[in-house]
Amino acid sequence: MESNRYEIRIGGTGGQGIITTGIIMGEAATVYDHKYAVQTQSYGPEARGGSSKTDVIISSEPIDYPKVIQPDCIAVLSREAFRSYGMNADPAVLLIADEGCVEADVSYGPNFRIFPICQRTIDVLGGVMATNVTLFGIIIGLTGIISLPAAEIAVATRFASRKPEYNLKALRLGYEMAYKPAPEAEDDGRREDLFSKDIRWKTPIRLTL
Repeated sequence: MESNRYEIRIGGTGGQGIITTGIIMGEAATVYDHKYAVQTQSYGPEARGGSSKTDVIISSEPIDYPKVIQPDCIAVLSREAFRSYGMNADPAVLLIADEGCVEADVSYGPNFRIFPICQRTIDVLGGVMATNVTLFGIIIGLTGIISLPAAEIAVATRFASRKPEYNLKALRLGYEMAYKPAPEAEDDGRREDLFSKDIRWKTPIRLTL
């Protein structure tokens, strides 16, 4: 098994662009960052509104086994996905969730990052269509697993005929959110911790070729 393998699981519902996020991530890693990547996906029975999941494995070495063994990062945009993948995640896993996904009685561990992903996308871009791209920006901002220039080219290419600047703005929004709090975030204790001045996740691997 390759030693610098990094496994990412992204979950949500159909229509949120979860699968597209995984595809863009794989393209950014392989085509523009010159790494190895494998992307897989699964859907619920409903085309829209059902469960949706994508797994992405990234490595600087050829990937021997194309399935996620133990995610290093889990990111979710729906409460169902949070219950399925986040509730029982290993404490060592970087867990990223939209604030609307989180159960009120969940304890917040040191590797748990909550962001107002949907709300900030609405505030800045006027709608939720690029929420998945905002999430992509947060993931690469926290992990450093894909460079921002590679992500920008992948997003611009994928959405070349569908508002590329709109989606690039979402990507940069998420990347910035990984480093600093939302301007309107209240200082209510929990947010002070989760939106700390330096919340960058120090991933144990840095993939360079």
